[in-house]
Amino acid sequence: MTSMKYSQTRRRLGVAAGLAVLTATVTACSGGTSVGGGSSQSAVSGKPQGTIRLSYWGSGKRVELTNGVSDLFTKAHAGVKVTPEYTDFASYWNKLNVQATSGNMACVAQMQGRQLNDYASKGLLIDLEPLVKAGTIDVSQIPKNVLDTGRGTDGKLYEIPYGAAYDSIMVNQTLAKQAGVGVPAADWTWDDFDSYVKKAQANLPQGVKAVNLGGGLPNYFIEYVQAQGQKLFDGSKVAFPQQTLVDFWNKWESWRKAGLTTTAQEKAAETPQTEQSFIATGKVLADNKPGNQLGQAQGALSGAKAGQQLTTVALPSGASPGSVLFTSGFSIPKSCNNQATAAAYINFWVNNHEANMLFASNNGADTNAKELQAQIDDPKLDAATKHMLSLFKEIVAKNPPTVLYPPGYQANFETAFTQAYQQISLKGASVQDTAKSFIDNLNSALAAAQ
Repeated sequence: MTSMKYSQTRRRLGVAAGLAVLTATVTACSGGTSVGGGSSQSAVSGKPQGTIRLSYWGSGKRVELTNGVSDLFTKAHAGVKVTPEYTDFASYWNKLNVQATSGNMACVAQMQGRQLNDYASKGLLIDLEPLVKAGTIDVSQIPKNVLDTGRGTDGKLYEIPYGAAYDSIMVNQTLAKQAGVGVPAADWTWDDFDSYVKKAQANLPQGVKAVNLGGGLPNYFIEYVQAQGQKLFDGSKVAFPQQTLVDFWNKWESWRKAGLTTTAQEKAAETPQTEQSFIATGKVLADNKPGNQLGQAQGALSGAKAGQQLTTVALPSGASPGSVLFTSGFSIPKSCNNQATAAAYINFWVNNHEANMLFASNNGADTNAKELQAQIDDPKLDAATKHMLSLFKEIVAKNPPTVLYPPGYQANFETAFTQAYQQISLKGASVQDTAKSFIDNLNSALAAAQ
């Protein structure tokens, strides 16, 4: 799976710029309704036929596997053709924005929950709920809390998630044992996290920090909010109290000033590549990392610090589970002239056993519970991937809250959040004032994105 945190600043800025163009152009051309017109929902009927375009992000192995699933689909449906369109993650959204404004989106368009409402709110996508109710797309094996990540802020289903990523706390088991703290318990809380890093730091080797500085990581905060039992957004407005953000940043500042974390300067200079990250080079005991990066990080650590072992655990919980799912899936645009075949393709991808075993959770853990278990049970599966899939299964079983991201989220939240915390950690800005400014600016930006 493509790392969810590689080249973050460049990627976010590219996506943000593209979404700004999309919002302006769609509004100007269509008053905020569907671009390029669209066939009615009733048009989704009949057996698969003709040609559909499939757009997705990825390279190398991802392309090979995706096209392999398409080959299985066309083999099962004689005469049907699937034309792939793919590029890297940042370029994908820029291209999709251009296609959206001209009514030329591929009939099956890959989406992510954090970008979904930038398109759904503009009337570009069909509601897939009627297809689910009709049995055209079978989602019976997708847990409800996973399926709901494909909904818009209006409650309609615009994306069928097929792969789910999640953040984890990656822990150096070897250092944890040496420090006398071990691996955190499965049901740990943020208070436990506080005790854990303080106890660990006192017994770690010189130069090794208990945790990588995470006050500027958007996902950390999202997960912290969920653990408090609070909502991130209510429609297009911030729903969490300002004090929650103040508490989060104060926690990280207290850890940083006590020498429990990497310095603000070190964090700002850290390379985005997993293999060169602090956790993968033995410089920190723990860090927030996507669950699917365990294998990459372990490979790098084995070279840098022979004998040291990594593992991952779920994020700290509290009033509710702290883990959040970040899904990728497929949507069908209203401009698609072959919606029946597009729906059949999505159904095939989600439910066909051969297709699922071929793709093998390459873009997040398989959302189909039956197929997920089949992959976990595969004796040929490597240990890191087995752990990643098993932890996902455990997280889903705890019913993590669903976060719905409003239009404008990607363009106005993530980079701004990182920059706001850097004003605190690098330049000494007031936590209280910075939190108020961040929330005020975010609310204004989200209102303008509607």
